[in-house]
Amino acid sequence: MNAPAGAALACRNCGQALRVLALQGHYGRALEIDLCAPCHLLWFDAIEGAHLAGPSLLRLVGEMAQAQSLPHTPLKPQLGCLRCAGPLHTVHNPSRYGASLQLECTQRHGAWQSFGQFLHQKGLVRPMNSADRHRALQRDGALHCVNCGGGIGQGDTVCSWCGSVPAVVDVARLALALDPEGATRQHAVHRQRGEAGALSCAACGAAQPAEGGWACTSCGATLTVPGLAEAHRQVSALGPALRAHAERPAPHVVQERLARQQPALQRQRDRAREMQKEADRASGRVPPKERDGWFDIEMIGMAVDLLRWLGRLVFRLWH
Repeated sequence: MNAPAGAALACRNCGQALRVLALQGHYGRALEIDLCAPCHLLWFDAIEGAHLAGPSLLRLVGEMAQAQSLPHTPLKPQLGCLRCAGPLHTVHNPSRYGASLQLECTQRHGAWQSFGQFLHQKGLVRPMNSADRHRALQRDGALHCVNCGGGIGQGDTVCSWCGSVPAVVDVARLALALDPEGATRQHAVHRQRGEAGALSCAACGAAQPAEGGWACTSCGATLTVPGLAEAHRQVSALGPALRAHAERPAPHVVQERLARQQPALQRQRDRAREMQKEADRASGRVPPKERDGWFDIEMIGMAVDLLRWLGRLVFRLWH
């Protein structure tokens, strides 16, 4: 029997009640995402995760970061669908950031994703390299998993708690994911964004050393951090501006939206004219010719009729 959407359900892994997050998608669409804090899992009905608006994505990242304070509950070899308890199959979703994994219901009711898998799908994390490990150990004295928050050994290639690959969070890309239209582009979180290359700062575009770093050597913007909670703190200042933009888009964003729509509108007009011509030819109708101002015969006839009417009116008023 299918469980109703919107009700607080039990996690198929640990049995605890899931937290239902009432979020908002693009264009004001209401979405609900179920979060299990002990298992560090998310359940998405259909493709909800792909359509989160900026304020909702910021809130979800905050909820995930808060959940990492809890010990991780290991996942069972076989999870069931949250809605129907039916079997799941692994799906590799292609994206511009590479393939991401999720466990999808065979009846297409939705899918489970770990925190790390969701962040990877959004392109918000990258694997932790040796330089990242060295910096984290120097600064914090420890390494932590970006999925479950558990401790990671200095030489571990996967988290011993959840099996995730050690990674760091790309703060600059997270800020852009929260605000893809650039409504907050003047905010200090973004600094002066330029076109970023492979070894360039995502905030100002300045070239970076080959060994990389967590902060830009030119503008000082934070580029990556080793933990989700720290990444959330870095971008949380965008929250008020994102909420204001969701209620009333910034004027420059409205202008950019209209400019992007103009080519498509022109193509639609051209296509409509072509379809009208085809319909006229098929029906044998002669399409109306283009009129050239007042020299068109029909327009001249209308002008003559108007002058006659005015003449009669003047004659009656005069007499």
